[in-house]
Amino acid sequence: MNNEPGLVLSYEQIRRYELNDLFLGLNFDMLPNAGGSLGTVFTYVEAGLPIRLGSDLSHDFGPPRIRPGLPGGSYFRPKKGFLWYVFAGFQGRAVLRNIFLDGNTFKDSHSVEKKPFVGDLQAGLMVQWDSFRISYTQVLRSKEFEGQDVSDVLGSLSLSYHFQ
Repeated sequence: MNNEPGLVLSYEQIRRYELNDLFLGLNFDMLPNAGGSLGTVFTYVEAGLPIRLGSDLSHDFGPPRIRPGLPGGSYFRPKKGFLWYVFAGFQGRAVLRNIFLDGNTFKDSHSVEKKPFVGDLQAGLMVQWDSFRISYTQVLRSKEFEGQDVSDVLGSLSLSYHFQ
């Protein structure tokens, strides 16, 4: 594989559907989403549905994510005290291009026969204290190319601080 510049334009739309004060002060929400990317690195469309259960879910749209994957982000609103939630979800992608499997865009290079549909299952935990946030995400990704022996299992640990 040769070096080459990469360009990706991405768009994602997320909605929040909340159920507040289920019991013991717990909140529940769903974050249905759809989007896609267009570029020399990735070209795909995606849709998914994460759910969360915890305390005061209104301060963010989910933990930082492993891309491509379920929505979330690094932004959060600091809040005095302790907040937490657990989350789980799924997402499917129809993949037209993945430079890591298809090889170079402008020159011939190594490639594999990719699968056109890829799915992710994701679960994890987020804990926030005032302006500090730590989250752990575990992702099980379906096989992405022909001949792949096992599905990918990815983990992400993120520590964030909100400067005020």
